[in-house]
Amino acid sequence: MKIQFKKLFGRFDYTIELKKDGLTIITGPNGFGKSTILNCIYQLYKEVDGIAYFLNLDFEEVIFSISDNKKFKIVKNSGKLVINDKTDSIINLKEVKRYLNSYPLYNNIDENKWINRRTSEVITLDKIIADESLLDSYSEENFFENRTPNRPISALVRMDLRKFSKELGKVFYIREQRLVSEEFDRFDESRLKDEIKELPKKFKLLLARNSSEYSSKSNELDSSYPIRLFNNKEAITSKDEFNQKIELMTEKFQKLNKFDLSRVQIWRNLEFKEEFAKALKIYFDDFDEKYQIYENFVNQLELFTDIINDKLEFKKIEISREEGIFIEDINVKGKKLSLSQLSSGEKQEIILFYKLIFETPENTLLLIDEPEISLHIAWQKKFMDDLYKIIKFKNLNVIVATHSPQIINHRWENQIDLGELYEQKLD
Repeated sequence: MKIQFKKLFGRFDYTIELKKDGLTIITGPNGFGKSTILNCIYQLYKEVDGIAYFLNLDFEEVIFSISDNKKFKIVKNSGKLVINDKTDSIINLKEVKRYLNSYPLYNNIDENKWINRRTSEVITLDKIIADESLLDSYSEENFFENRTPNRPISALVRMDLRKFSKELGKVFYIREQRLVSEEFDRFDESRLKDEIKELPKKFKLLLARNSSEYSSKSNELDSSYPIRLFNNKEAITSKDEFNQKIELMTEKFQKLNKFDLSRVQIWRNLEFKEEFAKALKIYFDDFDEKYQIYENFVNQLELFTDIINDKLEFKKIEISREEGIFIEDINVKGKKLSLSQLSSGEKQEIILFYKLIFETPENTLLLIDEPEISLHIAWQKKFMDDLYKIIKFKNLNVIVATHSPQIINHRWENQIDLGELYEQKLD
């Protein structure tokens, strides 16, 4: 993927080509556009719901290219956007704002937010662009040149947006502020939510959902067990095969017990008996099929706890069905700590890697803004190696925006510095 900017913030011309190994690190001084570049990608992924972002951005032209024949171009001129050179859909920001600011029904509460005095509904610029009918009941004004009725963006441009978003694939954005997020009610009034307090609940839901799927598969197999036993012609053929199966099953049970997904007693000192060979064959095969329900989740839990516990001092993360996630003091048996008792850096790390491992879909373009926030230098140096494990585990393409040389660590070949790009243009 390649991104080309012309006169970003009225100054910067950039050509940024993502690295082919799945990791691109964007650096540069404050004000050079690191976070803006991530935001542009994310807003384009949102299709028509994100296009209003570009109305408020200072730039002349931006081109997103996945390949020579898969491109998306936005040109801005005098407060108007032209998309893919299609002049039948020009969005005029000045006219929209002029109307909303002059009409007594609307009260301007933020740069791009207005409240309807009649209904108390908050209307955002994004909503207006996505659905012009919000204004149609109040005015015959035309904010979208050459529009079709109730279509601020032509059907053709909507198709272009949808097509390019599909070609772009899934995009997941982890912003620099992770400890607090915003929730929106039906009137778009935001309220702050403490992410760390939500985490135990999220883990309990994950555990419950996976356990429910396991139970369904288990019931399905158990109900057909007698018929399959009578029809089965295969069997465990030797004591060695039996012992190998027991060893593998024991390893899997240990993982399930570790994360409180099972409380089954592990078999020990069992002897192979040939008269049970057919039944054992079915039992082992059924267990393998049931375990597949848990396998990816167990791998996620292992990766998450290994990464976090490698960084925590004098304590460790534990997972349980009753508490979801909690902290245990390794020096005082049975002493538990709540997540809210952790330092800011510890909280940031836990939330960041939770989002990376459990909330980021596979085969995703992942955008991470300033992962270094509140992290000790030693943790910053480990970040890219930990991230690379997740890239391989989930087949991600990742763009990281950072100020920190420690975050880059030894991966300088993955860096693109905006300051250097700007100086090259000047030369």
